[in-house]
Amino acid sequence: MRTKLEFRPAKFARDGLALDAAGAYFVSAIPDGFYVVGDSLNPQPSFQAAVIDAVKRVTHIAPPDEAGNIIGSPIVQEGVINYPVKELGLCASVAAAAYCTTTEVYPDSPRASDQICNDAQVAAITGALDFLLNEGIT
Repeated sequence: MRTKLEFRPAKFARDGLALDAAGAYFVSAIPDGFYVVGDSLNPQPSFQAAVIDAVKRVTHIAPPDEAGNIIGSPIVQEGVINYPVKELGLCASVAAAAYCTTTEVYPDSPRASDQICNDAQVAAITGALDFLLNEGIT
């Protein structure tokens, strides 16, 4: 639910978009699958790819829409969009780490479940840790 409460309102405010007639921020479809939000000011494409590759083993990756976007943002690689995470107050900005990402997955997909979403989050963490170990980063 973090997306509904934090990310999308910040994105709409950043982009100068108004609320819809019902007072809702949510005018785009919720992506079907797992995706990550990297930091546009510190993109780490190899790190993001390692996370996505690990998650692919347990669930599907959100495809872009017909315009090549996920939640209105252009994908930079499979399952990855980038934003200035600190400016938007996203999770990835909390520690100011060199390697960071915000993960998103929704259990309401017909191809997922609560357990699959939990497994995807664990895979994201292990994929990130494996990347760091393989790169010799401690």
